[in-house]
Amino acid sequence: MGELSEVAPAARVEHFDLREGAEIEVTTASGDVRLVEGEAGTVRLTTTDADPATRLARVECAHDAAANRLTIDTKVMKGLGTDKGQGLGRALKGMIGYARHDVDVEVAVPRGARVRLRTASGDLQADATLAGAEVASASGDVRLTRVEGPIKVQTASGELALGHVVGPVSAKLVSGDVSVEGLEGDLSVQSVSGDVTASVVAPGRVDVSNVSGDVTLAVRSGLLVELDVRSVSGQVTSQIALDGAAGEAGERPVTVKVRTVSGDVQVRRA
Repeated sequence: MGELSEVAPAARVEHFDLREGAEIEVTTASGDVRLVEGEAGTVRLTTTDADPATRLARVECAHDAAANRLTIDTKVMKGLGTDKGQGLGRALKGMIGYARHDVDVEVAVPRGARVRLRTASGDLQADATLAGAEVASASGDVRLTRVEGPIKVQTASGELALGHVVGPVSAKLVSGDVSVEGLEGDLSVQSVSGDVTASVVAPGRVDVSNVSGDVTLAVRSGLLVELDVRSVSGQVTSQIALDGAAGEAGERPVTVKVRTVSGDVQVRRA
């Protein structure tokens, strides 16, 4: 019996004139999105579809030079299930197969770019520094290395992994872990199931509401901290007094509010 081999993805490459602070809007079904540093404005589209030329040609890339905006839509559902007489079963099979071979998107972005992603199950990874990110998905992981601006994520299932972030972070998840390596600014997390881990390196507000999942916060030594932490059945431990920790007079504090039902909560110094 012969060995199965992976199909090498076909590619389509285009270039657009994107300036610093560009807006990048991407819509996919299951295709992954990656934002990288490099020659700003270079877009690389790849797919493993059986008819790659047709599949890649269907992707719409619209560049508004005046607005400094690039919009990419992989057009997963366009033209599917519309042929008369093809039958519901055949139409559904085509939709499933078409989505399975969605197009992955890679964009070399300029510094200070802002990204907006709408996807059913695609992942987002940004290795470049961003000025903001907004993600809406049913499932899919989000990994951002550095963001100097607001982040908003809404997903039913997926992991949110952030490196260094400067600016407010808002995350609403049904299931999925949240981690922040270096937080400067506010963090708001609403989750049903999933662990939340954050390293706080500057004053701000941390507000976590979780049903099932542990919460671990590491606060940089020397920062004034105000704690309001409660768990219905989980264990609460803190190296900082639960009524707060003294700091310099007039210093803005790190305000922590955590509510869990069954998750443990740990607050410590970093």
